[in-house]
Order: sequence, then structure tokens, then C-alpha cells
Amino acid sequence: MDKFTIFSNNIPATFLIEEESFEGIKLIGKTVAEDIQCVTGIMPEIIRGILDMQAENVSESSCENIILMATCGHSPVLDSLESLGKITTKDIEGKREVYKISLVDEPFPENGHVKQMLVIAGSDKRGTIYGMFRLSEMCGVSPLIYFGDVTPLKKNEIILKLDKEIVSKEPSVRYRGFFINDEWPAFGNWATEKFGDVNAKCYRKIFELLLRLKGNYMWPAMWNSNFSEDGPGLLSAELADKLGVVMGLSHHEPMCRAGNEWQQQYKKYSDDNTWSFLSNEEGITKFWEDGINRNKAFENVITIGMRGEADSKLMPEDATLSDNIRVIKKAIKTQDDLIRRNVNEDISMVPRMLAIYKEVEDYYFGDEYTEGLKDWDELKDVIFLLSDDNHGHVRALPTDDTRNHPGGFGMYYHFDYHGAPVSYEWVNCTRLTKTWEQMSLAYESGVRQMWIVNVGDLKLNEYPLSFFMDMAYDYEKYGEKSVNKIEEYVYGWINRQFPGVSDEQKKDIAKVLEGYTRFNAQRTPETMNPDVYHPVNFMEGDRVWRDARDILDTADRLNRELRDEALTAYRSMIYYQAAASLNNVLMNVEAGMNRELALRGCVYANHYAESVRKRIEEDIRYVNEFHEFNDCKWKHMMSSDHTNFRSWDAYNWTYPTVSVVSPIHGPKAAVSFRGEKIVNYGAHWQCPPAPVSYGFTRPETTEVFLDIDSRGDVSYFYEIENDIDWLICKNAKGRVEVSRSRVANLIAEDDNGTSSDGRKTVCFAKRGELITGKIEAKAKVKISFDDGTFTDVDIIFKADKENYPDGYSRENLYMEKCGIITVNAECFHEKKDVRGAGFKVVDYLGKSGKPAIKVFPSTSNFDKKEILDGKAPLVKYNVLVEDDGVYTLDFHLAMTNPIVKGGLLKFGYAVNESEIIIENALKDGYFTDFPCRQWCDDVLSHEHTKSVKVSLHKGINTIALYAGDAGAVFDKLVLCREDVILPKTYLYRQ
Repeated sequence: MDKFTIFSNNIPATFLIEEESFEGIKLIGKTVAEDIQCVTGIMPEIIRGILDMQAENVSESSCENIILMATCGHSPVLDSLESLGKITTKDIEGKREVYKISLVDEPFPENGHVKQMLVIAGSDKRGTIYGMFRLSEMCGVSPLIYFGDVTPLKKNEIILKLDKEIVSKEPSVRYRGFFINDEWPAFGNWATEKFGDVNAKCYRKIFELLLRLKGNYMWPAMWNSNFSEDGPGLLSAELADKLGVVMGLSHHEPMCRAGNEWQQQYKKYSDDNTWSFLSNEEGITKFWEDGINRNKAFENVITIGMRGEADSKLMPEDATLSDNIRVIKKAIKTQDDLIRRNVNEDISMVPRMLAIYKEVEDYYFGDEYTEGLKDWDELKDVIFLLSDDNHGHVRALPTDDTRNHPGGFGMYYHFDYHGAPVSYEWVNCTRLTKTWEQMSLAYESGVRQMWIVNVGDLKLNEYPLSFFMDMAYDYEKYGEKSVNKIEEYVYGWINRQFPGVSDEQKKDIAKVLEGYTRFNAQRTPETMNPDVYHPVNFMEGDRVWRDARDILDTADRLNRELRDEALTAYRSMIYYQAAASLNNVLMNVEAGMNRELALRGCVYANHYAESVRKRIEEDIRYVNEFHEFNDCKWKHMMSSDHTNFRSWDAYNWTYPTVSVVSPIHGPKAAVSFRGEKIVNYGAHWQCPPAPVSYGFTRPETTEVFLDIDSRGDVSYFYEIENDIDWLICKNAKGRVEVSRSRVANLIAEDDNGTSSDGRKTVCFAKRGELITGKIEAKAKVKISFDDGTFTDVDIIFKADKENYPDGYSRENLYMEKCGIITVNAECFHEKKDVRGAGFKVVDYLGKSGKPAIKVFPSTSNFDKKEILDGKAPLVKYNVLVEDDGVYTLDFHLAMTNPIVKGGLLKFGYAVNESEIIIENALKDGYFTDFPCRQWCDDVLSHEHTKSVKVSLHKGINTIALYAGDAGAVFDKLVLCREDVILPKTYLYRQ
């Protein structure tokens, strides 16, 4: 194994970056030298040529080890080494963005004190830069050194061990990058305060991040910024070109002109400020021409086409499809003529992109009367940039008849969105598994020319952005064939950002990352409200509360345990957004609990009212602390409004409201099982039925909780009378204390089980071995009020011991409980593949973070005939029902869109080997924009649900699920007997 010493005995290797190198190589060379200094404390010297080694200020010892950073065709030293037979670059020449790292002993025969040279050779400018940053990473420097505050571990020695030459691959996707968008108030205020504006100083850091992540393409901030004007002047555009960053502009900013520029400058071109190619063609054409001429010296992908101002439609609502297509074609022809005249007569040599976004999708496809843009020969060399639905779900992907479009396809993806049905802009809401599944589907469909992701304010999206860029660069490593490798990626990411922490702490970091992103992805903070998680049914509110609280406790513990550099990186990228997000979940769950108890008149509602108040204070504290953290480096970056939106934006948002309950004057109690709706107020001629617990009918239930609440101002003792042999009561006696002076308070219990906030919770457990089948038992709650009055409440427990038929177990049979059967989609007992395609389980893909299933290869599509003939992949489930009857069968699918325009996510099912029935998960007319009610509802709830009626017979029944349209992801199946009302929940599978 060959070794190369980068740093030893306080002497770093010297960098050799020749005068002939690109200016961007020189700039990045200084950055990499600063990286080495972060690790070692000493900055490597940078020399510009071989003769510089003899300079008086360069010591002979520092030149024993030289690191050459060079580009093929731009390096006399590289040419010399090749002529001497010391190295070859033939294997990278002519390739796109490739680098090679080689070790050369005694590279210069005439200069004997140079013992070794580490050669970083790039096939082009970006290839060299990627190789240079690869060196930084090999020394322990994270790509997130600035944006994630990841300070590398200090080292007294850096020695690289090279088994062989390192030759990078060509990137999988040609143009890979991100879009800073929706950047006010957070990013915009941060950049203005930190750099004076969204200017070249600001973009220096952003471009560096892009290149460290092996990206090459970018759309700049555009809400209130003009990239090519605010450098100041062209400084930002010039810097991008020097560094090899290919610039573009967003979907509604054609011809290198920012969206704001027209209204600011229209008087130079026209007396009319109307953005209309019908009434103002001449002025807009001149405006475009100036933009092209201003930026033509730089490397761009030119956005073409035309949309309305500020991300709106170009023409009035009453314009026909033909009208719109005719105007856009006219605009594109004008744009192409301008490019031919001013940039290159051979327009095929000029990278151009047309964004198929929102209403442009209709123009792209056309209809039976009007040819769409996709078939227009004028666009044959143009990249068609497709889009997700703004919420991370791809749509209308290339099909067999369009996949070979010469210009190729791109994808505009979102980690952030300002728009309908509700914006999400505050912190990271992205699950890596979802991004992997959707972008794999896009790549396999032929979307390989451009990937760009809207990262909003950029800060706090470092984690999903890292994955998105890694996947775009090396799809072969992270793509569809890497099913269930996300956890491996997560730990690799953690290792790079937190190399000095213990393995146990890394597990905790992974737990926090998985937990808060799961909660934010299943319900974005902006759409959280007290009505999301049900306060009663299936104990959903309690389950969510415990889960979120546990993750928040872990996050807090890490915040106390981690030290120095690890703590800084943790707080910068994970802690504050995780803690604030989980606090937001807890705040809204508690507000929902408050509402439920207030409606019952229970004074324990005040406990939740007080807790919500404190969580509101915590919400403000988390944001303020993050803005003050690390010498206010990230001030403003968490300043977006972020909970309980009442409309699509933050116009009328509120913190959750709560009710305060004044106790009734007199002895009043309320008894209820946690997770059940029935509440009993004590013996009375018109009291409701006895509370019933169904918890022990489910074998996974180990404990059942009974809440004994006060509605009045008289305290009381309670006692549980229980003679049930299989039922254990853990706290059969206690006291509920009520104080009028404590309108609201936190939980407070003494060692005797006395509560002082109007509630006592009694825990029941079971002796499972004594439960032989379906049984019902009754206990009693006896209450003695301090005023001398008494009351009692009967409570009923239902229990069941699952007795599986021979040959069946919990792994291959689902049993009816209280008229309901919940089937986890990943737990099929049989599957059949067809033509190499079949269902696979994907971890973490379900709405609640559980596994889900989909067909791979992901582009596999099966038509109606194939489904009806049983020639489509299938999975089967066994369910056991108690009686013959009609059941509602709900198919729960993860939120995805059809990948073919007009598709409805069809699939097939059959019951007990009967005829196969085809269903669609979506309603006719479904489309991915605000006026579509189903899309709005499903994108907020993150799932599609299709309900059908099925007849089942007593005993074991089989349900077969058949694949249909590509893109469908199945999460769970729920059966409910026709005479049973399925309790409403947001998440739980029972």
C-alpha cells in the first residue's frame, strides 16, 4: 500500500496550482488549504509553478511532498509527468467532471528533494474541483463545514493510504443543483445582515457548498433579488463562472433575466410595463436580448418559454389551450432567434431548458385538437424540466414514446414550497426514503439530464440536500437497486458530521433524525393543529405524545451530553429544528387533549392549557436561541411562521387556542377508559352506559388506563373493587385533589398516589395465561367525596386470547377485533412476480414511518387485461372474520401521483379467489394543483384512501392485491364490518 504524507511534524505538504490553471481552481485551492488548516492548525503553502520551489520563502522540507491540482489541457506539469511516463490521464480525458488521484514517487528527476507528488487531475474544471474537495474529505473535512458548522477533528498527522489510483465516475445526472427560494424573511434577512445583500460574498459560500456536494448547477434567490445585478453588478455571475457553477434561472425567468428585472427596468425597453407577448412583444424582446448579451460569456442553461409574472399564468383564464400554446411558441421562436444571433448560430450547442411546470404541463401535452410542445421540432434539443407537485411527489414522467427526446428530461423537486394547499417553509420536512423512492422512479423513467431541488432558505435542509446531491451524482450507488439502504446512508452521514462521538450517541442522533423528520413529513409543522391527532380513538393522541416526547428527550439529552465541535454541529443542523418541531407536535396534541376534556368539563383540561402555554414559550425560545447560537451566525434562519396555518400562507396563523375549565361547585366526577369515547359521571338514573375497555382484545396491549377525573371543586377518595382473577389493578386506591386556586397546573402527585390537578389515572394489567377466549368482566369504581356524598361507576373489560387455526400465526393471519381488521401491507403471506417485476417491502416508506410495498422495477406497468387475467404481480393476505357479512375495505396508499398524465393509480384486488376487480385510487379528473379537492386533501394527509365493499364468510378469507399503474405505494388495508363505525384517526393501524 502506498502512502502520502499530507501533514507530519508540523509540516504540511505544499500545494502546486499553476498559473495556467483556471481561476476557479486557484480560488478553491485556497479554500482547500484553509480546510487543511482547520484540521492541522497550519496552512499549506501554495506555489504556482516548479520554479517557485526554489523561492527563498519556500523551505526545502515543505517541498518533499507536493500536491498537484491540475486540469487536463491546462497544466504543463501534468503534461511533463505524462511525457516522463510517470502518469497517464488517458482514462479521464474527454470525460465529464471526472478526477483522478495518483501518487508519483520522485516526479522530477532534476529536482531530487521532491520525494512524492499527489496528483489530482481533472478531466475539466469541475472534475479538478471535485478532486480537490475529495482531498478535503479524505482529511476529515465535511462538505458541511460552513453551512453545518462541522468543525473537523484536529490531527497531528495526516497520511493517506492509497491501494491504487482513485478514478471517479462520470456523474449520473448531467446538471445537479438546488434553488434558493421563498427566501424571505429567513434567508434574505440573514444574507443582508451577514453579507450586506444577497451578493457575491454570500454566493461564494453557497457555490462552495454546491461544489463540495458535487453539484454543478444552480438557480439563485429570486423573491427580491436580481442575481446578475446584485453582485454588485455582474460579480456574482462572474464568480459562478470562475468556479464552474452553471447558472440557470427559475421556471418563470427566461433568457437570463430575473423575475424582478422587468418592472425595475421596463422603461429602457417600452412605455408599457405589461408582461404580455401579445401587446408588448417588441419591448420584451429587447429586454431578453440584453439579458442574453449580458450573460452570454458565462456558462448557463438558458431558461426559455414564458409564464406570467410572479409565478402566474401567462394569459387570462378565458384563453384557450390553443391560444396559450400559440403565444408560447411565438415567444420561444423569438428567444431561439436571439440565441442564434447573439450566442451561437448552432443553437443545439447552447444548453436550454423549458420548465413543464403548473399550467405549462397542459401546453406540453396539448390535446386532441392542438399539438403540444412535446412534439414540436423547435424544442428537440431542449431539456424538458418536469416537476413534482410542489410537495415531493413526481408526476407525468417520460413514457416509452417520449423517453428518447434528444434534449433529455429534468426534474424540479421540492423540499420547500410557498403555495397551495398550505405552504411549508420553516424547517426540514423531508424523509430520505420518500426522496429516494420518488427520484429513483424519475431516474428509471429517463429523467437524467437535470435534477434541481427547491431548498427554500437552504439552512436546515443540509441533511436531505446531502442525500439528493449524492443520489444525483452517483445514482448507481444510491438508486433503485439499493432498496432499504437509507439507514446505511444515514449512519454514513452521521459519521461524516460527528466523527468523534460514541457509537451510542450516533444511534441517538439517528433516532432524532428519523423521529423529527417522520413527524414533519407525516404532517408538516405549518399544517399541524389540535384536530390532526385524535385525542381519544386508539389512544392516538397518547401514542403520538409519548413517541414525540421520547424523541425530544433524546434530543435534549444529546444537547447536554455532546461537547465542543460535535455540539456545535448538532445544534446547527439537528437540535433546534428537531426540538422545535417535536415541541410543536406536543403543543398541538395537548391542545387537542385540552379541547376534549374541556367539552367533558374536566378540570384536568387546565393541565393541558398550562402545558400548551409553556410550549408556546418554548417555541419562541427555540427560535431565539438558534438565532443567538454560534455568535448569531444563523440569525433569522428560523424566522418563518410555522404552525396552525388557517389558509395557504401565514396570513392568519395562530398558536393553538385552549380552554380553561372552572370546576362546578359540588361533587362531580368523570370516569373513562383511555382510548374510548364513553364517559360516566357516576350513578344516576340517566347516566350513560358503563365505560368499556376493548384494549385487552388486542394481544399487543399490555396495559389499560382508566382516568378518574373531577368536574367539581370537591376532592375525593376512590377505590377499585376488582375480583377478576386475570385483571391486575396497580393502584387500586387513591385520592383526587381539586383546588379552585389552581386553575391551571402541571402534573403533581405525591408518593401516596394523590393528585392535585383533578385527575388520577389507574393502570390495569392482565394475566394472559388466565384468558382462554373471548371474555367480559366487570369491576367497580367507588368514589367518596369530602362532603360526605358517594357515587360509583361500573367498568367493563373485554378480553380475548387469540387462538390461531392450525398452520396459522400472527405472521400470516389477521384476526378481527371489535369488527375491525388492520392489515399491514408489508406483512403478506404470499407473493407472485411477473416478468421479473414484483412487490418489495421498503422500510420507512409508510405514512407513519412503517414499511410499505411497491412494485420493482418501479416503472413496471400492468394494463387492465393483464390484471384481469391474473398476469400482474400480486401479494396475498389472510384475514379471519367472526361472521358472514359485508365489510368496508379501505386501501391506504402513500401519497404519490400517477406517472402518466391522466392516470388514476389503478390496481386490482380479489377476495377468496373470486373475480378480480379493478379499482382506481384516484377519482376521475384528478390533477395536481389547487382546484383539485382530492389532491389538496391527500397532499395534506399524505395518503390516498380507496374504499370498496366486500362480502366475507365466517372464518379465513384471502385478499389478493394486484399491481397496476406504476407509482402506486401500498401502506395498509383496513376492514370494518358494515355495522361498525371505524373510529377516526390520522395514523394508527389499531
